[in-house]
Amino acid sequence: MIIKDRVYGKIKIDSPLIIELIASSPMQRLKNINQSGGPVFLEPLRDITRYEHSIGVWFILKKYGASIKEQVAGLLHDTPHTAFSHVIDVVFPTEDHTFHEKFTEKIIMNSEVPSILKKHKIKVEDILMKENFPFLEADLPDLSADRIDYFLRDTRPDQIFPNSLVKEFLDGLFVKNSVFYFKDRSLASLYAILFLNAGRLLWLDPNSHGSFYLLATALKRAMAIKKITLEDFFGTDNQVFAKLKKIDDKQVKECVKRLNPTTKFIYVEPNLAEFSGPNKPRIVDPLVETSKGLVRISEIVPRLNELFDHYKKTYKILHVSEK
Repeated sequence: MIIKDRVYGKIKIDSPLIIELIASSPMQRLKNINQSGGPVFLEPLRDITRYEHSIGVWFILKKYGASIKEQVAGLLHDTPHTAFSHVIDVVFPTEDHTFHEKFTEKIIMNSEVPSILKKHKIKVEDILMKENFPFLEADLPDLSADRIDYFLRDTRPDQIFPNSLVKEFLDGLFVKNSVFYFKDRSLASLYAILFLNAGRLLWLDPNSHGSFYLLATALKRAMAIKKITLEDFFGTDNQVFAKLKKIDDKQVKECVKRLNPTTKFIYVEPNLAEFSGPNKPRIVDPLVETSKGLVRISEIVPRLNELFDHYKKTYKILHVSEK
């Protein structure tokens, strides 16, 4: 099986297990779940799907020597995502943006995945235990396969940095004791700065924040008047949005009408904001190999801490209105 990937080029998949899992219904559904959630309505270039991200996470795990169980966990890690991805965390607020994760077992167990795993002598219970997979998930500010892929992938449509750096970053990353690290401190510093910049320009920009709240407002209203249920969110983006467009309600109609590329949001003072709310300013502080062992790049380049602190303070709560 050959997949043409926008980040890594041609990916050859020869594992029957991985090929069967890719063909499973939970994975195929992710082809119709947008990675960004709301922003794609305002910025159509942000057309990345949870499916391609999941393939990318599997690729990273395989490239750096993860076990087959961790590769499977990585491939399937986004299958519980609801329609519109993390917009659900505005509809049903959670402090750490993990509302979807409570449905992992439901999505996996009610599909053909357990039988595929059993065929290949893997216990489904092992795959569901995320704490066993440090390559896949790691607490901030560490790097992980998930974090590496969404950074490299989300920045491609806008070309926030040249494609040549993707290969340089991947070639410069190493693994020791299930931890990603760099040997080149300048590359580690550049990675940290560009990751922060991606947050400013993509994940926490006004259009992202505004579109999240605009779409969430429509969804919450639709649920309040019982036109959409929680179960609907386990369909696809298009299916749920088609339902929204049919709802005869003034507030829903107004929100849906504004979800298009002509709508632009800007940062404003709190008293002028249409939408205000907390966000998740993510920072990575990569580990670097030194004569004293693995050390965070911010310890080697202390001025990075000034950037990190300013970023966290500035973007913790965002206030936006339509331009």
